[in-house]
Amino acid sequence: MSTDEAFDFGLRLRQLREDRGMSRLTLAKKLGVSKETIYRYENNLQDPALNRIIQLAGIFQTSIDYLVGLDYSYTIKLPQLTNEQRVALNEFLRVFVRDLEKR
Repeated sequence: MSTDEAFDFGLRLRQLREDRGMSRLTLAKKLGVSKETIYRYENNLQDPALNRIIQLAGIFQTSIDYLVGLDYSYTIKLPQLTNEQRVALNEFLRVFVRDLEKR
């Protein structure tokens, strides 16, 4: 991200939470903080400590870089997939991207 670009950590956090249908209270319980703290994170009134950012990345199965705006590629970690499932997913994504490029 260049210095000319604005990044909104709170917005990214809110989008990740809402994409998963998770309430502020549920996320707060997972982090061991109050729902007011989540509100402050999402509204950029408070910056989370590094240990909280690490926890958030784990909860949302994404990279810290994505979470803090150093990477715009949405990443989902799927460590529980078997090799066979990974191959099938990669093939699906390859075909999906190819079809998008044809449009």
